Amino acid sequence: MKHLRLAVLATVGTLCAAALCTGAATADADPAPVRVQTPHTINVGRPQTVAPHSGTNVNVPCQSPEQSSGGGVRTTGTGVFIAASWSSAGWEADVYNESNSPQTVTPVAICTTQRHTRRSSIPTVRVPAGQSGLARAFCPAGMVTTGGGNIGGTQGASRMYMSQSSDIGASEWVVQAFNHSAFEQQLPAQVVCTDTPHSARASGGTQLTQGATGTAHIDCPAGEVPTGGGGLGNPAVQFNESYPTATGWTVRATNNGSQPLTLFARVTCTRP
Repeated sequence: MKHLRLAVLATVGTLCAAALCTGAATADADPAPVRVQTPHTINVGRPQTVAPHSGTNVNVPCQSPEQSSGGGVRTTGTGVFIAASWSSAGWEADVYNESNSPQTVTPVAICTTQRHTRRSSIPTVRVPAGQSGLARAFCPAGMVTTGGGNIGGTQGASRMYMSQSSDIGASEWVVQAFNHSAFEQQLPAQVVCTDTPHSARASGGTQLTQGATGTAHIDCPAGEVPTGGGGLGNPAVQFNESYPTATGWTVRATNNGSQPLTLFARVTCTRP
């Protein structure tokens, strides 16, 4: 395992307020993590191979007494989709490989000694086969979001692909997913909270033509480091990977819809 020292919403057409879906964006490759002195650590887990047309679970721990403030998963190639991504003892994710060849996935956690609290959505949202669902989780009073996601279900069985995982306001996390399976599934949102001040930013929109895969990236303001993040788009814009960099957050997604759609990245930041 590598240890690298580091220093919103439903669809765009429904819950994406203008202030949450604007901000700096870059078309360049995401910046590589670098070693700097901060109270947050990016832990990169062991890469794992996913067989064609099957799913798996990956995870990376935080070293005690650290906790995860956020995290995600990286993939190689195309055809891998994120079914779930959530805070546990570190960070955990469920993925499914829709392609005809093996693919590699790598979990990533942002770990810190700052005190955090996790909350899940109640009740859990039920998503029928062939439909999209949205779930929200809220921080306790006086706390703000650092990151979040959705909690996985039966390992390898889920084909409910994330199309949104992002903060909305200062104390709420929203997840949205489309259920590609033949049976109803559960969608439990999760938010990670703290009483330390945080801020959030969104990238400009990355336009995706029908069937295209594209990337959006957003950096934290100067002097701040990422604690969590994700992205958002139409339910048909489904995540291939979503992960922190040394300076911000990157999300890559595929437009499985029938018309051009837009992808946004979103990052939550704090001062080290």
